[in-house]
Amino acid sequence: MAEKKSSRGDLIKETTRLTREARRRWGAHENAACRKIRDQALTLYQSLTPSEKDEIPQTHRVWLRYRSEKYFGLDRSKPGSKRTAKPAMKTPKKKSHAPSHGVVSTRIESHVGPLVLLASKKGLAGIYFGHRIEVTTLPREDASDRFLKKTAKQLEQYFAGKRETFAIPLDMKGSPFQRSVWRGLYEIPYGETISYGELANRLENPSAVRAVGTANGMNPISIIVPCHRVIGRDGSLTGYGGGLDIKLKLLQHEGILLDT
Repeated sequence: MAEKKSSRGDLIKETTRLTREARRRWGAHENAACRKIRDQALTLYQSLTPSEKDEIPQTHRVWLRYRSEKYFGLDRSKPGSKRTAKPAMKTPKKKSHAPSHGVVSTRIESHVGPLVLLASKKGLAGIYFGHRIEVTTLPREDASDRFLKKTAKQLEQYFAGKRETFAIPLDMKGSPFQRSVWRGLYEIPYGETISYGELANRLENPSAVRAVGTANGMNPISIIVPCHRVIGRDGSLTGYGGGLDIKLKLLQHEGILLDT
């Protein structure tokens, strides 16, 4: 029971932290970042009970619930500038930034395309699909790093069908709630899938399905921490940072047949 209360408390703290960060970005006119963080905070907020929402500062609740698109949208004008109409444009999906504690990186080829591996001084810090990582944020390249060499070898064995589990020290940075979700992902066996709702139930937090989905999407270590094994309740693939085609290839590689 204490552990469950702690989990709910972490959810409240994370909602508050994200809202505070979104407000800071809004004040700095960092519109795209504000929008992204505000959406994450709102997803978490909607998973809270009424009593839990009351634990979040009122100023945060009001800002989060009622701040309209024209105030934090991508086309919000700078102070003192004249607002002009802009044609509607499709915003490209933002690439992930390398985790700040990563000190070395390397790039390898795989059956699902290029992969970028990152390591800290303590272990593996990230696995990103090559087209989904901002290269300017990568640390220096060093393929000889012991964590990166071990990861590259085990991934080679995985794609060759000779490995189903990994034995690599992981160094993932995130909030307590995010880390609890990532631990849940790590425990999903090879060749099996579960829904977001089932993952939330396993974490003894059944009302936090959306929050679990958000944390799942922020998983920094693809494949080894298998967020690709989480699918929709109706069996649909749902979203995936690397793209649904890669998610499908990974599941098929593990012998999972889905209706597509």
